[in-house]
Amino acid sequence: MLIGNGWDLHKHSALKPMYLAGLEFDEEGFEGYSDGDIILHALCDALLGSVGKKDLGHYFPSKQPTEKGIRSTVMLEKVLEIIDYDKLKVRNVDITVISQRISISEKRENLEESISKLLNIEDSQVNIKGKTADFLGLIGDKKASASLVTILLENA
Repeated sequence: MLIGNGWDLHKHSALKPMYLAGLEFDEEGFEGYSDGDIILHALCDALLGSVGKKDLGHYFPSKQPTEKGIRSTVMLEKVLEIIDYDKLKVRNVDITVISQRISISEKRENLEESISKLLNIEDSQVNIKGKTADFLGLIGDKKASASLVTILLENA
């Protein structure tokens, strides 16, 4: 069995649309070199960590000519190649979004379906939940949101 965890945090930005789990929402998005998809960034780090690879920033450094505004779905596709995903089998993915601003309950079904399609697994293998920061810190002040991902895999 292989286990990986990842996390990501971005400030909110009124200048960009929100991307979560590869889906676009008509809400205030995130600052970042890419589209700022906190779920996919954390998922990428969890996948990389599960097989002992370096973090997402190693493969997509913001100080080098990676395409600015790159979609996180493209980053995920590259990560799946890096880890030889076709030789692995996902047992489950557990995702927590920590935000005072984003209502996960309204988006959960679509987010889980998107992740299952991106990873080519069953919807039942993906769990997404939302938490708040009880109005504490950057997240509690609605200035930022974060995501935590844990993934369990095995060799196929």
